[in-house]
Amino acid sequence: MLSVCAFDMKFLNHELERAQLPLIPSARATDTLAIARQKYPGSPASLDALCRRFGVDNSMREKHGALLDSEILAEVYLEMIG
Repeated sequence: MLSVCAFDMKFLNHELERAQLPLIPSARATDTLAIARQKYPGSPASLDALCRRFGVDNSMREKHGALLDSEILAEVYLEMIG
């Protein structure tokens, strides 16, 4: 079974390939879900749960959208790494 990060990288690289752009090596990826699960074992690790934990405003998030989710995740990531 692919990890979430591996799944996302496969999807991203597929789209980059279609656009004839350079692929992103897996080694350059950061698995934020793995970080959240390691730092907060047993706690919910969804993007919404992490936003609540860190007080990140996600009120514009009505449904999944890659661009908005990535912007929100960037804020959550910065909170997780201190």
